[in-house]
Amino acid sequence: MVRYGQYDVPPVDQEVNFKVGQPSPHTLLPLDLVRQAANAKFAETDPKFLQYGDIPGYLEFRKSLAGFLTEQYGAPVSPDELMVTNGITGGLALFITIFCRSGDLVFAEDPSYFLALRIFEDFKLNVVQIPMDEDGIIPEELEKQLQKQVPKFLYTIPIGHNPTGRTLAEDRRKKIVELAYKYNFVICADEVYHLLGFPGVPSPLPMPYYDQKKERVVSLGSFSKILAPALRLGWMQGPMKILKPIIDCGQLDSSGGINPVISGIVHQAIDLGLQKKHLAYVQEELHRRCNILMSALDKYMPAGVTHEVPKGGYFVLVKLPEGMLSTDLLDVAVKNKARFLPGTSFGQGFGSYLRLSFSYYSAEDIEVGVKRLAEAITQLQNTQANGK
Repeated sequence: MVRYGQYDVPPVDQEVNFKVGQPSPHTLLPLDLVRQAANAKFAETDPKFLQYGDIPGYLEFRKSLAGFLTEQYGAPVSPDELMVTNGITGGLALFITIFCRSGDLVFAEDPSYFLALRIFEDFKLNVVQIPMDEDGIIPEELEKQLQKQVPKFLYTIPIGHNPTGRTLAEDRRKKIVELAYKYNFVICADEVYHLLGFPGVPSPLPMPYYDQKKERVVSLGSFSKILAPALRLGWMQGPMKILKPIIDCGQLDSSGGINPVISGIVHQAIDLGLQKKHLAYVQEELHRRCNILMSALDKYMPAGVTHEVPKGGYFVLVKLPEGMLSTDLLDVAVKNKARFLPGTSFGQGFGSYLRLSFSYYSAEDIEVGVKRLAEAITQLQNTQANGK
């Protein structure tokens, strides 16, 4: 069997790996949709779409993307404020390459996406994490740090936050934009989960809409979670003041625009209505799986275990009983054929937390994994009680 995936995910009888934050290959990867869109694109007779691409992304695609986002956001998006990227990761790396240098300071939430922290480390950036609560990053804590030192940018995940699932409150969105102007820094919003809010749960507008002067906020979006991650296609939404230095960089002057053929395929998926239909299905399916995971946690977990209630995204944050560390639990859980992401990966002071993903496994497999994890917690409690 060909190994296509980033990870080897073993069969459930060997392990349930709740660390895997990927769409389910059985229900959330729309092969027929992508095939239909690709066939439509390759039926065209003009070979120029195989040429080096227009650097911000070809205009007709950006117009279609802007129309799709306008409908989803309920607010206008201009193609002139969009730039095609190689997913969130590629967009973030391009942004850092142009605007930062080794040793620069970046702020992020505490906790934050663990691989974003790795990327900052790769670029040799210094990271300060700012506390958050159930309404997102705390502006007063942010300003305390700003009075000491000002970052090149604040990295925030304002909706479907990874790992907490929380959404940044609207009043706080306004406040941190005010702080960006007051202290002269940029806000880089990772909004990969913005379109994955659960049905019936109102969502604030994306972060750029709170920047009335259009100078301080850039948003990163992606088709990885709403269509397929292997497409490696996303977008950056922001003012030309931020986009132009990226568009003018030597890397893109040499390579041309990012993924023009894939852009053409996704263009067809949007114009044929396939992306909109699939997104509605993904939203419903993720909501269903999230509820299944939370119900299983409520049913099987021993006393003292609590969890967040996310409003969207892929993850549930779990807090262990007092005195139990997730790194200690992981060793026991693996022996019980379950795995998760321990809290030390994503922030300071989160040693008693763990992150569970509900995107990959079926309802039945989620329940199996939670049972195994609950058994591991009970075993560790007994071991600790016996002083071993």
